[in-house]
Amino acid sequence: MPRIETATFPATGMSVAEARRWLGKILDGHLRRDDAVLLLSEAATNSLVHTGSTAIRVAVTIEENGDVRVEVADEGGTTIPSLPAHHDDALNSSGRGVRLIQALSTRWGFTEDHPRHVLWFVLADHHPAT
Repeated sequence: MPRIETATFPATGMSVAEARRWLGKILDGHLRRDDAVLLLSEAATNSLVHTGSTAIRVAVTIEENGDVRVEVADEGGTTIPSLPAHHDDALNSSGRGVRLIQALSTRWGFTEDHPRHVLWFVLADHHPAT
């Protein structure tokens, strides 16, 4: 049976660090812990920067096979997470977090459940092949 944990954080910069600590404790000892914490930080920061949300809800599911799914839900905004048009543009100040999520996750996506937006990613219980 999968293990599911959820938490809601105020939409403040300090909450990103709190969410990272929360997830780090849940995934203590998991091979993909550091990747999950990094990607949660990116997703939560995107919610803060690109929405007017007052709260961010995080859900983590640890499957029986060890795979981890993290969902970051906010109150919606006018933009959706997407990859920058030019991945090699070092001067581009946005889009790097989504590119990192794409690079480190097994699968990722974005859903709209009006007015809520959910960015999610899955990390297999092993590092992806390079």
